[in-house]
Amino acid sequence: MALMQVARYYTRWDVDNHDGRIALYDAGNSQLDNRTYSNAQEFQVIVEMLRYEKPVWFDDEVKHIRTGFGATGEPTGEEEKT
Repeated sequence: MALMQVARYYTRWDVDNHDGRIALYDAGNSQLDNRTYSNAQEFQVIVEMLRYEKPVWFDDEVKHIRTGFGATGEPTGEEEKT
């Protein structure tokens, strides 16, 4: 699995064609992904993930976005004992 952290992104929704574009870039300004979405709800969910979830990772192997520190195997919370 090749996880690369998303450092910046570009989004655009075309109201005439009813589709959106999302491009993802790493810290070196290399493009990680660039695709078009025809479903407005799917587009909005991804844009909200990019805006509000930190950090965001792009899995190059399966072409998916992952969020949180758990994507890298780091702990995401404290262990609870009863």
